Amino acid sequence: MLKTKVDHEVWMVQQHHHAQVSGFLAAHWGGNNRFAHPGDYPGSTDPARWRDEVVLGIAEHDNGWWEEEAIPRIASDGLPVGVGEAASPTEENEFAAWRSGGFDRWRQGIQRLAGPHPYGALLVSLHAYWLYAVNYPDLIPKDTDAHRHFVFGAPEVAAGLIGNKAEARAFLKEQADLQAELKARLMRDPVMAAAVNPEHLAPHRRLLQLLDSMSLYLALNDTETHTLGDVPRSSWSDRCTIQWRRKNARTISLDPYPFEIDGLVVSMPTRVVREEKTITPNSHYPPLTRLHATKLQTIDFTFTSG
Repeated sequence: MLKTKVDHEVWMVQQHHHAQVSGFLAAHWGGNNRFAHPGDYPGSTDPARWRDEVVLGIAEHDNGWWEEEAIPRIASDGLPVGVGEAASPTEENEFAAWRSGGFDRWRQGIQRLAGPHPYGALLVSLHAYWLYAVNYPDLIPKDTDAHRHFVFGAPEVAAGLIGNKAEARAFLKEQADLQAELKARLMRDPVMAAAVNPEHLAPHRRLLQLLDSMSLYLALNDTETHTLGDVPRSSWSDRCTIQWRRKNARTISLDPYPFEIDGLVVSMPTRVVREEKTITPNSHYPPLTRLHATKLQTIDFTFTSG
């Protein structure tokens, strides 16, 4: 659950809804200012099929949270626990609740895709891998910044994602082995074989990191200005920096502008409660009933060119 306070409201966005918004952004990515559509970098053997696989992988990158959010833990405010928030009455480090079980969530989500959509599974595995791998000097590549997540990649934040370094290292080894298996399968598919080459896989992996972050900024009502670097444009060798600026409460300008529609409206599925109406011991509704009694609505944002 992504949970944030906005004025006197609490916004709650489920992980799979946020990920679907990332997929929506992926589906509209490209077509302006030399930005290529996903799957349509030079050398693509089937841009339409590749685009489908990339958009699907991005849209489903958090589907391992389904089980977690079906029966959410409850925080001290009587609402579901948000990412980085401790469950009541726990007073642990703010990332402790997020870390516990985190590797299993990735495993579930990746395996859901691995059978029918190995390329989507490969992208999600790489996405998970680089959340943690940037903490290990022997795993960091020369172009480290191009592998760091925009939200979680800063060294002090990335370090907070790991509770047990040995357990995380074992997860990274497991994912590296799985990635090799998925690549081997894809290389036996004449349509998808070239998609595992670095000039295609790297920009698709980076696009997942970027659109995940953009969707997180919206879900968490981030009002800061962001400099988004190493964004693939026409190819992996053609990368740029996008400036993200909030023009008003619901409008964000991007420069250069990467989407096919200027004025793209993005709808975030959200449950909204007033702060003073959060659960107390004497509340009319118990916590899970209150969650499902709260109407799911959409909060609309608009992306415009800088």
